Amino acid sequence: MAIADEFAAYLAAKGYDPRSSRHSDFLSEIIVRDLVTNCPLIGERAARGQIVASLRHHQQIGQDDWVIDIAIGTCAGAPVPPDAAGSSLGLIRMASHVIIQIAIELKSVLTEHGKARRNRLRDFGAFHGHGHTYGPRTVVAAFLVINSSDFFYSPLNLGKEKRSELNTHSSKRRSARQFVKESIDLFRTIHLRHSEADGPGLEALGVIVIEHDNINSHPDPSKYVHLRKPTQVAPKPPSLPLGDPLSYESMIQRICTHYTHRFGAS
Repeated sequence: MAIADEFAAYLAAKGYDPRSSRHSDFLSEIIVRDLVTNCPLIGERAARGQIVASLRHHQQIGQDDWVIDIAIGTCAGAPVPPDAAGSSLGLIRMASHVIIQIAIELKSVLTEHGKARRNRLRDFGAFHGHGHTYGPRTVVAAFLVINSSDFFYSPLNLGKEKRSELNTHSSKRRSARQFVKESIDLFRTIHLRHSEADGPGLEALGVIVIEHDNINSHPDPSKYVHLRKPTQVAPKPPSLPLGDPLSYESMIQRICTHYTHRFGAS
């Protein structure tokens, strides 16, 4: 599983546009692929059409509109196996579900880390609250991309007098990579549940770290050519090693384990 490498290549080629959902959809397709290909029960049921997937699914929870980046659950009507034209990578049919069994939130901290990481922490808390209100058995997970580049160009800052076009992530006191390590440790405070009866929290959380300054997306990239660096996966640390509870591979494994345990006999 090389989602960090795939996303770094995507950003290097296409850049990051905060107004678009394309980058989120790109990552969602990879996560769905990895769940289907690495979890036997999910793969078997997806191949038979017993479970289906949808992206950016809206689900009403009381008075709230619960938006789910990736929703996987039981099919409506008779199972229909996936086909290349109407599925995610030809592995699972993209369709509406009757019961959501897996819900995954995708978020990123690409710039303004001090404020953004706290916001993402609150987002994940609200997400698992909605998910387990919907159904205590629902496998609720989150995926986070963190950027450890020294600078980041955001198109949203272009033309704003009181905001710099480039946000700086490092300081004299600590590097961007050190700041990211602190951010990851903050997300370790989220409780990872072991069963339906466990306290509030997520069933799984995966974090990847990339370095992308987005300078090539500026209308005049030559303006900051002296600061530009190649987009890449961050080294370890701050990227997480295999076996870390918050690694992407651990997230996929935990989702599979919880799904198999809770829905294996259904």
